[in-house]
Amino acid sequence: MNAKFFGDPKDLFKYDLITDILKNFHGKIDRLVIIPMLTAYYPRFRGNPGCRNKNLIECFRRFRTKEDVDNYYRTLKEYFKELKESIGTKKVRVRIEKEETFSQATRSTYFSGILEHFPQACLLFIDPDIGIKENNYTEKHLSFAELRGLWDQLDNESILMIYQHFQRNRVFGRSDPDSKATDVTRLIGVSPLIIADTTVMFIFLTKNPELRSELKGILKNYQKRINTSIKDPKKRRDLTITG
Repeated sequence: MNAKFFGDPKDLFKYDLITDILKNFHGKIDRLVIIPMLTAYYPRFRGNPGCRNKNLIECFRRFRTKEDVDNYYRTLKEYFKELKESIGTKKVRVRIEKEETFSQATRSTYFSGILEHFPQACLLFIDPDIGIKENNYTEKHLSFAELRGLWDQLDNESILMIYQHFQRNRVFGRSDPDSKATDVTRLIGVSPLIIADTTVMFIFLTKNPELRSELKGILKNYQKRINTSIKDPKKRRDLTITG
């Protein structure tokens, strides 16, 4: 995740989907743990006019300070905790794991700390900038080895959820849902559930067959609701489910 994307359409998708999952498990899962993998903030200035004005860029960068990050996750915590009545539980526990900046240099320490105090009985959401990658990964990716480590530690009452970016209108390769499902299955020996629109997908894994079955039903209902809510085909991004 990067601060420049706070509140964008992909952000709305991820947290609306999480909301729907928590509500429809009706208290069976009442704990959300977010591993943000928050990378250093850099504005999206490339070859456009003004991209060489370093002083102006630095001025804009101040809008994404540590205080902004803290407030973003504080607001998310409050939002999810207020869902307790609609979920039908006494409380919703929310934990933001590892809020410090994630980088190539810190990734080993970052994940070692998570594995040492691994959360239990939760929806565990991993939020890299781009998604999972096997080789030549950067701070924007969750590596296959890190995914394997998280899977090995996952308890039987938890669901692992991973953000993955892709573009459906690009030539298909190792980033489309079917390919990612194949990669994940090859890595851990279990087929994931994947829900995707035209820009992002979310990969779900659980060791509990009952949870998987319930989750698949929740995702299918979410898919149906979203796909039928927007009538204009030019504005609609139909959701698909793999797995």
